[in-house]
Amino acid sequence: MKKTWKRALSVSLAGAVAISVSACGGFAASSQKEAANTTADGKPTITFMAPSFYGTDLKNDKSDEVIKRFEDYTGTHVNWQWESNDTYKEKLGLTLMDKDNMPMVVTASGDLTANVVDAARKGAFWDLTPYLQDKENYKNLSQANPKVLKALTVDGKIIGIYRSRVIGRYGFSYRTDWAEAVGITEEPKTVEDVYNMLYKFTYNDPDGNGINDTYGLEMTKYTGPLDIIQTWFGCGNEWVEKDGKLVPVHQTEEYKEALKWMKKIYDEGLIRKDWATVDSGTFQDGCKKGEAGAFLDVMDGAKRIWSYYNMNSVKSVTDPSKNASMTLVGPINDRTLANSGFNGYYLITRAGAKTEEEVKNCLHFLDKMCDDEMLVLADYGLEGVTYDLNEAGKVVIRHEMEAQYTPSAGLNQSICYIPNREPKSPALEKDEPMIAQDQAYERNEKVAVYNPALGYLANSEVNAEVGTDIEQIIDDARTQYICGQIDDEGLEAAAKQWLDRGGDRLIEEINQLYQNDTSK
Repeated sequence: MKKTWKRALSVSLAGAVAISVSACGGFAASSQKEAANTTADGKPTITFMAPSFYGTDLKNDKSDEVIKRFEDYTGTHVNWQWESNDTYKEKLGLTLMDKDNMPMVVTASGDLTANVVDAARKGAFWDLTPYLQDKENYKNLSQANPKVLKALTVDGKIIGIYRSRVIGRYGFSYRTDWAEAVGITEEPKTVEDVYNMLYKFTYNDPDGNGINDTYGLEMTKYTGPLDIIQTWFGCGNEWVEKDGKLVPVHQTEEYKEALKWMKKIYDEGLIRKDWATVDSGTFQDGCKKGEAGAFLDVMDGAKRIWSYYNMNSVKSVTDPSKNASMTLVGPINDRTLANSGFNGYYLITRAGAKTEEEVKNCLHFLDKMCDDEMLVLADYGLEGVTYDLNEAGKVVIRHEMEAQYTPSAGLNQSICYIPNREPKSPALEKDEPMIAQDQAYERNEKVAVYNPALGYLANSEVNAEVGTDIEQIIDDARTQYICGQIDDEGLEAAAKQWLDRGGDRLIEEINQLYQNDTSK
């Protein structure tokens, strides 16, 4: 599935200068050479390229305190190269082509891509396999999930350390008071239940204003919600195992059944007509504004909608004395989409980290950043500034400033979240939306449908050659079919085009890798 939290300063003047230079984004070969040296206070310096979501990464009030804390704790200076997330993919491609001038640690987004695999085969990255088995020196990283690492393995070599994500992150949710208003008393369990809910949310005036101005499900041009729906029908996650072979899901009858259902809810107006133009960045707005009643994506997205209701005092339509809330269901038909178990990963480059000692410096930093102390610093910030400890010793977030203005903004972009995705001590005092999110994660993880071909796709030469292009053929055809621009014949034509442009070779190679895999 193509479907994805930062650091730096020194007590020494030299360290501060290095950081200010890196914040501007440039990386000269001379600066890398200088960064490789040990500074006057004895700490090694590593160079680190990461995406910037805010443009304020470690540059806010009290960020200097955050920088000092993580550098003292890890014993490492970090020379940052922040790159805008909007253009990060392009910047990564350019960085990989500049073989003699790379940061030591490079952040990659999503899953393995063809250009990363190609660079790995040309020897651009260190093989991390032996280091990740070193439990003594890397107590956190050595606990990485072998199944997840398989998706970051090229020709038998682990080339990246993943940024852990909840396996069962995707699922269905809906506005609780709207369900009450239209007479729905039980959470939907089947596709038919979901259809009935979406129909009533569209045509039974769930907000009680007497106007036909609502629709059932918020949708977006981002393909995630469609991929989730497909799992409800049993067609798998991109690929599925059938009779001992791996088959792309669009070749299954279940896939066609799922598309017919999606087309039905489109034709009946249960989703907005312009869904295919809605940007994922504004995807939650329909539910926040009271236009849509159901949300289908990551459970933390549903949690954020619920938190929005609380922060903005959006009242329940059935009980105005209370705020509106979301019910986080998760699976439908006892299925939901699994993700890869990670969202992005870190590569240690041979051009940047030229010696084994420098590789160990990078790994030491990444390992220490997974300790509770650093998880708290990166995700919660500074005590007395962005959070407080209550009488039970738990973290209570202040919510007084937006994430981009917090002292630790950007710091979490250097955390693998291995083995824990949140600190155990001090633990976070969780509100109702957070508790509901965690419960949904737990339900999802038991039934999440994995992509059985993920590790093989990473090593497929055919996928590197044509994968992105032919994937787009199927994605486009799916959208066109739902919107009535093509019929069954057009769908079959797209499937044939997929085969003719390399899909037939891809199936053959993936299954060859599958049959040769003795570890499966």
